[in-house]
Amino acid sequence: MSKVIYLIGAGASYGTRDEKGIRMARYASGMPVVSEIYDCLDTFCASLRPLYVIGGISSEPSHPHVYDELKWLKSIAKDNPTIDTYARKLYIRGPQEELERMKRALSIFFTLIQSEEKRDLRYDGFMEAVVDQRGKMRPDVSVLSWNYDHQFEYAFHQFEISKTSESHQFKYANISCKGYTSQFIDYGDSNLVKLNGMAWFKPKRDNYLYEASDNTLDRFEQMLRSNNFNAENFISYAWEEDNDFIEKVLPLTYDTETLVIIGYSLPDVNRVVDHRLISGMKNLKNVVIQDRNCEQIKGRFLDLLSDEKRSELESKIRFETSLSSFYIPVSLSV
Repeated sequence: MSKVIYLIGAGASYGTRDEKGIRMARYASGMPVVSEIYDCLDTFCASLRPLYVIGGISSEPSHPHVYDELKWLKSIAKDNPTIDTYARKLYIRGPQEELERMKRALSIFFTLIQSEEKRDLRYDGFMEAVVDQRGKMRPDVSVLSWNYDHQFEYAFHQFEISKTSESHQFKYANISCKGYTSQFIDYGDSNLVKLNGMAWFKPKRDNYLYEASDNTLDRFEQMLRSNNFNAENFISYAWEEDNDFIEKVLPLTYDTETLVIIGYSLPDVNRVVDHRLISGMKNLKNVVIQDRNCEQIKGRFLDLLSDEKRSELESKIRFETSLSSFYIPVSLSV
């Protein structure tokens, strides 16, 4: 059980920006926020197109099958408020095959635009504060992440004494991931819980994760070309209910005294799960919200509480509007 819980969303991974807060596509670290997904897909698709034409006719993209999948995903991003909104539509009305295709395309995209070299470096600063001399996270802190990106894992890899494979990192870093089961996972002792699963791949008939070196354009192109994409990801949205998973991670919240919410707007679609997690924090004494829209998030957070807990905590909520580094409670600095 954890004395300090971090609850994080997409704003925790936004990476490098210019002075106006605009993502620098060519040199970007971290991840695009929801409103930037279409432009990021457009830029990436353009990178697969040739820079010249032959006889006035554009030649084939360098990886045509990957290009077609991401172009299709781009059309979804254009025609819907968010890609996740379209996923919800497919979950309700079907077809299921298209939902799985969308998750696959999104996982390919997220995997290709991330790398250890392009991680959001704020995660490194966070890890510096919470990793002990063994190269493991302190037992009194855990992260509940709604992100299916790999930013946390890339940062943790920098602090591992013995660089482990992606599969064994789940054991070494005490990671629990919705949609992924493994003999390594001890849910009651997790330092990182991936509430929406993760945009990563594993073979369909095995339980180990592909190494980062396997997730390349050439490999994805080959798998798509053969029409035998023998890999599955584990993106799993909040509305794809998994009560067993939530029950297993709930004990992490019971001793929580400090909750730090970073880059997370507490959206309606995640509300049921957020309520279960936060209502389990019976010993909660301090709440810190780190975001550009702290006041709005405070209101949504208070709506999740009982009348008694709301009265107790409302005056104790602290705002952090500086986004240059993740907030670290004093208790983690000693």
